[in-house]
Order: sequence, then C-alpha cells, then structure tokens
Amino acid sequence: MGYETFIGKRYLFSPRQDRSISVITWISIGGVALGVIALIVSTSVMNGFRTNLQNAVTGSLPHITMFAWNDGMKDYSGLQKRLEDHPDVKGVAPYIYKQVMLSGKKQPKGALLRGIDPKQESDVTNISSFLREEVYGITPSKESQALISARLLERLSHHEARKKRLKDGIVLGAKLARQLEADVGDSVKLVSSELRMTPVGDIPRIKKLEVIGIFESGISGYDEVLAFMDYRLLQKIYRMKEHITGLGVRIDDPENAPEIADELSELSDEYFVGNWADENKSIFQVMKLEKIGLFLILTLIIVVAAFNIVSSLIMLVLEKSREIAILKALGANDSGIRKIFFFQGLVIGSLGTIGGVLSGLAICWVLMNFEIIDIPPGVYPGGNRIPVLIDWFDVAMTTLASFAICILVTLYPSTKAARLNPVDPLRYE
Repeated sequence: MGYETFIGKRYLFSPRQDRSISVITWISIGGVALGVIALIVSTSVMNGFRTNLQNAVTGSLPHITMFAWNDGMKDYSGLQKRLEDHPDVKGVAPYIYKQVMLSGKKQPKGALLRGIDPKQESDVTNISSFLREEVYGITPSKESQALISARLLERLSHHEARKKRLKDGIVLGAKLARQLEADVGDSVKLVSSELRMTPVGDIPRIKKLEVIGIFESGISGYDEVLAFMDYRLLQKIYRMKEHITGLGVRIDDPENAPEIADELSELSDEYFVGNWADENKSIFQVMKLEKIGLFLILTLIIVVAAFNIVSSLIMLVLEKSREIAILKALGANDSGIRKIFFFQGLVIGSLGTIGGVLSGLAICWVLMNFEIIDIPPGVYPGGNRIPVLIDWFDVAMTTLASFAICILVTLYPSTKAARLNPVDPLRYE
C-alpha cells in the first residue's frame, strides 16, 4: 500500500475536528446513490412499459399485413403458401377489416370490426392471451386462460354456431363493451353499410350478434374500437363472396418486421404490405425520446451530488493544509498529493454508485414481485402491476456515468491540493 492510499484512508475514515466535513461527505454519498436509484428505477419502468406495449401491439395484430384496397384480395391460397414458405414466417391467416356501427342497450358506437379465422388466428396473433369472460375481471392463470381462449375461439366459429344452432358470436374490446353496456351473453346489433331493398326503400343490413367474450389488451386505443368475429360471416353480411381484405403474417422476431416486409412485398406486385413498426412508429419514437430526456434530466441529480463532493474535498484541503505542507517538506511531490485526494473522491463516488445500483435493483425487484401500487385495469398493458424490465445495458451506462462524473469533479480539488505552496501554511508555525 502506497503512502497516498494510506493517508487517503486516514483522512476519509478517521475522526475529524470539523464534523461538518464528514456530514457533507455522507450527504455526497447519499446524493450520488439517490441519483443512481432514480435512474435505474425510472429507466426500468419505462423499459417495462415499452416492452408490455410492444407485446400488446404485436400480440393483438399481425406483425406484417399484405392487403388490397376495397377488400379486393381473392384466390389467395397460392399467395398464402408462398408467404408460409418464407424462412422467417411462422404463420399466415386471412382477415377482413370493416368499419361498422354497433348498437347496445343505449347509444350506438362506431367500431373497427376484424373478421378472423378462429382456427388460424392464433398462428398470427396472441389473441388467446387477451380473451376474457368478463370486463376487467380477475386475470386468469395461464392454464385457465388457455381453456377460456380455446372455448371462446371455438364458439366464435360461424360453422360451429350454425352446426349447434346458436347465435353468431362477437368478441368486443373491453372499453367498447363498457360503452355499449354489453356483458357476455348480451346481444348487440351490427349495422352495416350494405343496403337491402324493402317496400319502404333501401335500409342498412342489420345483424344481431351475441357477445361471447371480451378482448382486453390493455391498450386503450385498441380496447375501445376493436371487435372480432368470424370472417366468413362478414363475407355473407357484406356479400363479399370469397374476397378478403388481406393476409396477416407472423414472424420470428417482431423487431425485424420492416426488413422482412420489404422481402415479402417482392412476392406480389398486386398488393400493399404494412408492418406494425411503421404503423406505430410515432408512439415508440416518442417513448425513445422520453427515455433519453429522462436519463439526461435525472443525471443532473448525480451532478448536484458530485458538487457536494467538490465542496467536501475543498474543505478537507483547507483543514489539512498544514499536513499537506509537511508532506511536501518531507519530499512528497505534487502527483502524490493529488492521488491522496483523488482516492477520497473515488471512494465517495464508488460508495454512492454501488449503493445506488444495489438499492435501485432491490426496488425494481420489489416492484416486480409485489403489488406496491394498485393500477386500475386498462391503464397499463399486461395487468394491474407496474411493468418493470431491468436492462443491464442501462444499468451499466448509469454506473459508468456516475463513476465518470464523480471522477471528473475530483480533479479540481485534488489539483488545488497538489499546487498548495508549503511555505504559506508553515510561515507562522
């Protein structure tokens, strides 16, 4: 152990005449720790929210869609086979989109009706994870959820309903069901834009449907407008014959959707290709910018705490000026004096950073495993618990940023101590 480290430890941990310096030191350590805690917890919560939102978006709708305007896709079996042959494609299923008016117990409500194939839809979306038997009820276990989804998807089938002589079913988004005041088992009326001839003139075609389930993704914009039914029933209501809106595609990694969409667009020049990333680009871009801004703002907490380190070390230099002068008189050089105070600043920054990282990870663990804050249903995708996802890259960046700030602010007081003229403190001794 060099004399610089030995003296630095003595200055840092031994009792002092001026206790205010010791208090400032502990305040500095606590300030650095609080800044690191705030950064780790806030970025972990933002990562959790972004991941849950992405999972809900990519689970509610296909990763990639190949579609035709005016529902003009027909004879799509060959195209579907070519899409399925792509190495990154996991599933392909037909769908129909229609803007409709749904009428419940009171006022009607506009909705975006998605016609799906109940047998194939699970191959392209995670709709099975979002189907419920009541509006904002208790989230079922995985085993119960699998049974509920299988039963509801079978009931949604138009062929099964005709075979069992049941009413055709519809699945409503959670908020849409609330606005229509419709529970499972109630009936709603679908008012289409298709007209039929009557003795009193043309009137819209109306279809009475039974609400058989609830769709709850946790995304307000989806749960408020989306409804699901068998696409073959929609073909009958709208007299579409064998036409569909398009094909939904699921891929291995949703992050690669833009690149794979470009590859799939080469399979056909007749249809358009979209992907979830481009359709939701604005919201995820805003979240990315918010995370960067939050990181920069909360880093200022560490900077403020680091200035406390500066003040603590400057006061220590003033207190120990005679000792510094004696060390220089005994032969200590400027580099050795600089290392003494640099060591103290490094220890203060290290204690604050390590303590903040451990405390921040502990708080994240508590938020992940306990319902500390009860969130109302439908606010966050993924349940009523705060979403937390620890990104170790963010933790590493926070740790390095804290260390760098603490090291930089230590340079000034250590240099000031090294440049101290040994004659001045000893002149009147």
